[in-house]
Amino acid sequence: MAEISSTASIRELVALMRAHGVTRCVACPGSRNSPIVATLANLPDFNLRGATDERSAGFVACGWAAQAHAPVAVCVTSGSALLNLHPAAAEAHYRRLPLLIISADRPASWVGQQDGQTLPQPGVFGPLCRMSVQIPEGEAEQWHRNRLLNEALLELRHRAGGPVHINLPLSEPLFGTTSAPLPTPRVIRRTELAKMDADEETQLLDTVAACPRRLILLGQLPQSAQLPPTLAAEKAFAIIGEHLCNTDIAITQPDSVLGPQPAATMSPDLLITYGGCIISKRLKALLRNNPPREHWHICPDGNVVDTFCCLTRVIEGSPDELWELLAAFAEEGDETYAERWLQPVPVPQFPYSAMQMVGDLLGAMPADSVLHLANSSAVRFAQLYPLPAGTQVECNRGVNGIEGSLSTALGYAMGDNRLHFIICGDLSFFYDMNALWLQGIPRNVRLLMLNNGGGGIFDLIPTPDNPLVNGAHHATATAWAQSCGFECLSVRSEHDWPAALAALTTPAHSPIFVEAFTDSTADAALFKQFNAQY
Repeated sequence: MAEISSTASIRELVALMRAHGVTRCVACPGSRNSPIVATLANLPDFNLRGATDERSAGFVACGWAAQAHAPVAVCVTSGSALLNLHPAAAEAHYRRLPLLIISADRPASWVGQQDGQTLPQPGVFGPLCRMSVQIPEGEAEQWHRNRLLNEALLELRHRAGGPVHINLPLSEPLFGTTSAPLPTPRVIRRTELAKMDADEETQLLDTVAACPRRLILLGQLPQSAQLPPTLAAEKAFAIIGEHLCNTDIAITQPDSVLGPQPAATMSPDLLITYGGCIISKRLKALLRNNPPREHWHICPDGNVVDTFCCLTRVIEGSPDELWELLAAFAEEGDETYAERWLQPVPVPQFPYSAMQMVGDLLGAMPADSVLHLANSSAVRFAQLYPLPAGTQVECNRGVNGIEGSLSTALGYAMGDNRLHFIICGDLSFFYDMNALWLQGIPRNVRLLMLNNGGGGIFDLIPTPDNPLVNGAHHATATAWAQSCGFECLSVRSEHDWPAALAALTTPAHSPIFVEAFTDSTADAALFKQFNAQY
């Protein structure tokens, strides 16, 4: 067995180069890159050429890539050696040549410390490289390292292709070796639906056939996104999401199905994800702790999104072609697995609290309304309850911040004639209270503001009990909303709530604002008690 580097980052780099078909390399002399070059040279399936001058080496690699119609790497040592590849990177950029630039580096802590051959190497080629990644060294960073290497190697031939830069910091000692074989790392593949041929279709269908427990998980989507019903009815796919997926056939309360201690058997063999963010921490923990054999993520731009740390394939394009392929040709899966997700879920019954008012409002909304949820507590409380038919759900889950919730909702409502219900917490409201000052807020707006005197989410998660952390306050909002033209009601006890609920759900000549006061500590205790049971 050949002696190769014992450094984990080098071994994973080389193993993934092999898996992605990058087996040609132009090697330049140097100390810091020597363990990379020696490892490649000692493996029979890698083809190396040497070049002393880095300026020449980069162009040798460009010519080789053009001749072979395949990616070619060029490996250089740290410091100014890397800068000499700039002309070749520019040539590869404009010719769309798959040039892989591998630069060894010293640890980042030594940059600017008058240590030889040390300069800021990450991103040195700017826009000339399709991707530039800095590879972490530590063993604890294995998942991050694997994901970055896969992303970079996939980008070499993505769409038109082009140069990619991998910067590999290496701490001393540099020259440890081992006769152990290369690791078998996770390899992420990419399928471009627009270019998919019959062989690739067969490969996907064979994978599905080998994975009887199948789960389609939908993140945040517009209301227009739908799936063929036959995937669930005939092919035994479990289709789940949350209210934000806006899809009728999905199971939209996964936390209530999973319970406080999700069984490992709820994890699938094949996970297909589509859409934006997932709220549920239970679901994330289930899939990260019990990873499926295959995880395919569908996205229009083909980016690597590895939320559950088990991604195996990126499917680039609109999902419709994949849904049609699976609905028409996939073999039937494990019906018992799909049935586990179909168990009835409880509808919570809370005493006077923020959760009770959210549940009552969701239950009283007319069909075909639009529900806007602020982040933190509001979006989580809404997930406890079913929605009326045809409800469209909107939320700023791109970054999950609490700012801008009102402005976004009102901007949407101004161009739409349906009833628009907005539920937000007090901090979300006060961050964005000037939104109520907008001209032309329509009368179809219904706003429920949950005021518990601070960030209620901080009573639900472990944080220091400190007013500087939870944003404690004594502010009220009703006078401001009234001055902005809203019809206003205040709720301070269970006796005030029925009239306020009726106002929120009854036609009116002006927008409605309800400020509901609750006790944050009591709300948190009720919410935690419910979660411990279901």
